[in-house]
Amino acid sequence: YRARLTQFVYESASAMQPVFAAAKRNPKRVLFAEGEEARVLQAAQVAIDEKLARPVLVGRIDVINDRIEKLGLRLRLGENCDGVNVLNDARFREAWNEYYQLAKRDGVTRAQAMEDMRSRATLIAAILLRRGDADAMLCGTTGNYLEHLKFIRRAIGKRAGVHNFAAMQMLILPDRQLFICDTHVNVDPDAEQIAAMTLMAAEQVRQIGRAHV
Repeated sequence: YRARLTQFVYESASAMQPVFAAAKRNPKRVLFAEGEEARVLQAAQVAIDEKLARPVLVGRIDVINDRIEKLGLRLRLGENCDGVNVLNDARFREAWNEYYQLAKRDGVTRAQAMEDMRSRATLIAAILLRRGDADAMLCGTTGNYLEHLKFIRRAIGKRAGVHNFAAMQMLILPDRQLFICDTHVNVDPDAEQIAAMTLMAAEQVRQIGRAHV
């Protein structure tokens, strides 16, 4: 088992090298939606150590700091990473107001908008991304996939000219990597949707260094 695990780690690291290289050339501000989670904090530490990104941690700042200390991490809010306090932060209040302006056309009240923002870290991160407070976001370490997608759909939406969402996974095999879509969003896609998601997947694969696609 240990030999297989070591081989997997080696192969996955090799497959991701083009992504890591591109990230190091131009580090981005990345929102970590579940910023209180231990494994998310550990991932943020790796991102800093490897100079891949500047993490922006979403959550209760006192909880984040407490868990950083308990885990023995070197994350320092305001120094090598940033935080968005969901209890008392100007960026949070601005994001809440923007979300309300978006959602009120669907019948969402101010009180419901606040409740959504307080309880949905993915929604907070998505609105902050929409506002330009960061360059990218990571979410979904807890909860239901479609629940996360619902708030991303509302806050960010689709790129111009794109008609449907799609998910893509990378399958690492001993001699190659396969990129597969869609296993999460489109249950029974038609031919037009399959063609569209294939083109989008090819574009993304090229961006992470697989130029032969």
